[in-house]
Amino acid sequence: MVSRSLSSCEKQTKNHKCPHCDKSFSIATALKRHQLVHNGIKAYKCPICSKAVGQKSTLKTHQLLHTGIQAHKCTICTKSFSLKSHLTRHQLVHNDVKAHQCPTCSKLFKEKGDLKKHQLLHTGIKAHKCAVCSKSFTQKGNLTSHQAIHNDTQPFQCPTCEKTFKCKSYLRKHLRKMHQQ
Repeated sequence: MVSRSLSSCEKQTKNHKCPHCDKSFSIATALKRHQLVHNGIKAYKCPICSKAVGQKSTLKTHQLLHTGIQAHKCTICTKSFSLKSHLTRHQLVHNDVKAHQCPTCSKLFKEKGDLKKHQLLHTGIKAHKCAVCSKSFTQKGNLTSHQAIHNDTQPFQCPTCEKTFKCKSYLRKHLRKMHQQ
């Protein structure tokens, strides 16, 4: 069998399409790894806040949030972020482009993911239910934030004064109010 090098164009062809969403991958193993998101298997658990994720790389990225280190700084304003992806998402606030429109109510969104989350509201389905109090949510992230009220852990720490919080949203509110960030 003769092997040959693939050109850069051939390497970037994304022929492996996810049957559950619109993502495509250039190699089959990347698609298989991605599909863990859809099958609900979350084998990796954060030792700090117990958040469970499907991929080791996702866990490593998540754990950066607990360090308090905010190395990714916005060049337009004074905000900084633990994750580069959060900085990228934040930078959208500095432009007025909202290219993603809801076909149901015509509301506009800067990010496609925000539109997809919004569209769940139109279905009326609240598939994410709290095991403790049975309150239901349309988005899993809202359930995760809610569940923090049922335990005593406070995994989110202020990098300035070291005060801890149950929810990331409480930390963000504290930073805005107490440290003008």
